[in-house]
Amino acid sequence: MEYGVLGELEPVRLGHLRQRLVLAVLLVELGRPVTADQLIDRVWGEQPPQRARETLYAYLSRLRGVVGDELSRQSGGYVLRADPESVDLHRFRRLVAAARDSESAALFEEALGLWRGEPFAGADTPWFNQQRSRLEAERLAAELDLTDLHLRYGEAQLPVLRSRAQTHPLDERVAGQLILALHRSGQTSAGLAEYDRIRRALIDELAIEPSARLQQLQRELLTTDEVRAPVPRQLPAAPPRFVGREPALKLLTAALATEESTIAISAVGGVGGIGKTALALHWAHRNLDRFPDGQLFVELNGFDPTQPPMPAERAIGVLLQALGAEQVPSDPQARVGLYRTMLADKRLLLILDNASDTAQVAPLLPGTSGCTVIITSRNRLGGLLTRHGAVPLDLEVLEPDDACELLRSQIGAERAASEVEAFGELLAHCAGLPLALAIVAARVAGRPDLPLSVLADELRDAEARLDAFDAGEADTGLRAVFDCSYRALDPEAARLLALLAHAPGADISTASAAELIGSNPRTALRRLEDASLLLQHVPGRYCLHDLVRLYACEQEVDEQALWRLADYYRQGAIEADRVLVPDRTPVTQERTSPVGLQSVTAATEWLDAEADNLLATQRLAADRGWYDIVWQIPWALVPYQTRRAQDEVAAEMWDRALTVVPNLGDLVARVYVHRFYGRSRAHIGRHDEALEHLELALGYAERSGQQPQRAAVLQSLTTANIDREDYERALEYGLAQLELYKTFDTPSWLADAYGVVAWIYTSLGRYDEARSAGLASLELNSRIDNTEGEADTLDTLSLAALQTGHFDEAVTRLEQALHIYRQVGNQRHEANSLDRLGDAHHALGHADEARAAWSAALTLYAAQRRTEPAAAVRDKLDGRELGVSRAH
Repeated sequence: MEYGVLGELEPVRLGHLRQRLVLAVLLVELGRPVTADQLIDRVWGEQPPQRARETLYAYLSRLRGVVGDELSRQSGGYVLRADPESVDLHRFRRLVAAARDSESAALFEEALGLWRGEPFAGADTPWFNQQRSRLEAERLAAELDLTDLHLRYGEAQLPVLRSRAQTHPLDERVAGQLILALHRSGQTSAGLAEYDRIRRALIDELAIEPSARLQQLQRELLTTDEVRAPVPRQLPAAPPRFVGREPALKLLTAALATEESTIAISAVGGVGGIGKTALALHWAHRNLDRFPDGQLFVELNGFDPTQPPMPAERAIGVLLQALGAEQVPSDPQARVGLYRTMLADKRLLLILDNASDTAQVAPLLPGTSGCTVIITSRNRLGGLLTRHGAVPLDLEVLEPDDACELLRSQIGAERAASEVEAFGELLAHCAGLPLALAIVAARVAGRPDLPLSVLADELRDAEARLDAFDAGEADTGLRAVFDCSYRALDPEAARLLALLAHAPGADISTASAAELIGSNPRTALRRLEDASLLLQHVPGRYCLHDLVRLYACEQEVDEQALWRLADYYRQGAIEADRVLVPDRTPVTQERTSPVGLQSVTAATEWLDAEADNLLATQRLAADRGWYDIVWQIPWALVPYQTRRAQDEVAAEMWDRALTVVPNLGDLVARVYVHRFYGRSRAHIGRHDEALEHLELALGYAERSGQQPQRAAVLQSLTTANIDREDYERALEYGLAQLELYKTFDTPSWLADAYGVVAWIYTSLGRYDEARSAGLASLELNSRIDNTEGEADTLDTLSLAALQTGHFDEAVTRLEQALHIYRQVGNQRHEANSLDRLGDAHHALGHADEARAAWSAALTLYAAQRRTEPAAAVRDKLDGRELGVSRAH
């Protein structure tokens, strides 16, 4: 039988792991007795089972049944007398001894070939861990003996030696072999760099100098290398304070971890001040050992405000001098040829900092293997990526925690802690931009007596904020940095940047940008992206960094372009509303479709994406006096905001709309504003104010002579009184609006009126009348295929069913309503119906179903910030309140 311990314990058929570990102990001690106590200690360590001895005997009995007489018991314990050649461990040791005696590489290789992985795989006790370390040391010694033989005959493999040196960074024998191999392969400089590495490591870790043998090897290499040109070490100092960026550093390492036959190129891009050069230098200093033939650094001045970009031919001349060229050819082709010849077969790092474009850096790329190139630029160097295989790495702002750590480290933890609020405000104004953080830190450091709050006050003024980010020198302030990027833009891209800065909202779609610029914006958007002045944060949507926006806002604004965009948002919101609620009375005679929305899903998704921009557009319109835009945007958003339960946002928008009423000559427009202002007050619990403005709306509606407007206001008065739980007054208004809607030829309005009355009757406990009105509403909605109106009525009928003990009917109607609400995205009513569905299941004794429905309702209530119904559901889940939900 063949046995193995140099990897997974073999043979596997000898039972589970503990049983094979018993055998492994006996194999290590082959021919020597091992007591039962020793076996227990070695196999189980400090955690033997309660009946360890009985378990051990069972294992030994099973092993004896397999290996036979090779396993026996004697006075000194248990002994295994297998053939040593059948055990890989003992065969390995015999072969290594023979290889050393005969200096046979073949025997070493045969011995090392017995290893299949980690010795005693799966074993984790002190004894096995000690044995494993001992065996791995024996293996390394055999590998080093074999390497000595390879070095003697010129057969050493550098990748193997480099990998071993990384694994054993403090092993002088390993380092010595690598140094010698590098020297013999013509890379003496690399060998000397490896000596410098292990010397630093030994001093730092062990406080000792290298051995006399290793020092002698260094002297021999120095003697050989003294006629060579000095190795260039041109890197500027590493950034003194560098935090975060670990994902970017890992990406850079991965991009540059290529085969030696390939030139590794990475292009680090990003807006000015984002920290591109700092990242490149930090990475370079962390990886110096990879470049024994030197590091070159050239500042290409691609965006220097004081001088033009350095021409490529001049940069090559600078690099040739650094490489030790005695003469620099005047002919450009000869200059490039000499440059690439001098770089041939070198392992060297080249950092080309602040490049303006691909044409500037392409001639500087090495022509053969071994070199690594890092290029930083504010521009996305597309040609470099497509023609030269560069790997792009675009930097974004620092993560909030990293920005906080950087600023705190620069100004001092004590000072940051002394003014926590001001420190937080400084962080917010810097918006994660490393240059901004550095400038703030420098200003703070220069004035130790200056409270942080003073600087925070200065930065709070948006119009003067860029002035506060002035480092005191012409080329280091934020405005100077952005000036260089802005001046490099073509006129169309520069105009779009200024427009984007003034545009309402935090981001913009391609279609919205087209309205803003008045033409196809894709080329200009791409140029701004390539210049790192604009970020496409999701496909088709773009945003500016806060400080770039501040800078671009200083450029001249085109008011007509802003009005065009604001009106596009207004028309888009009205178009979306028309798709969501086709029967709603149009607020304008316009029938434009600027967005081209074809479905409820498309309309909802557009509103989801543009909701914040629509709010910002209303603010802009109010500032500019564009009155129709101010009130028509919130009007168009009423169904959407109702479904999304955005009561606070709606209240804010109608607050603003109310301010323009004196400027509205159209009575119907005033009806709309007062009506929906009142409706928004009711939704946030300000019922008296709601009724006041609804009465004003009713007066304007009666003066206008338009009965549909009067009916709509009556319905709003009905729901406002429902909200304040004045059901008798609500019924008066409800019946009045119902009779009025019966005179119109609009079934959807009448169906809605019946539904409202059904709800009131339910709240008053008049369930037969509620059911009659509800069925009338259901029949009308079904006839006109108004699914959402049908869902509202089903929800109302479910409440009547709940109140009258028809719980199964309530469950059925609520499940039907929920299906529709989810289809149309009405999350407000979905939450209400889930709440009542939990009530119905609870009444039926379905505890699990009730909890599931209530939990889902609670999630939606919390997301909608509806605190009162959320608290009521929590009580139900805690078993404190088991009444029927009346929230709607």
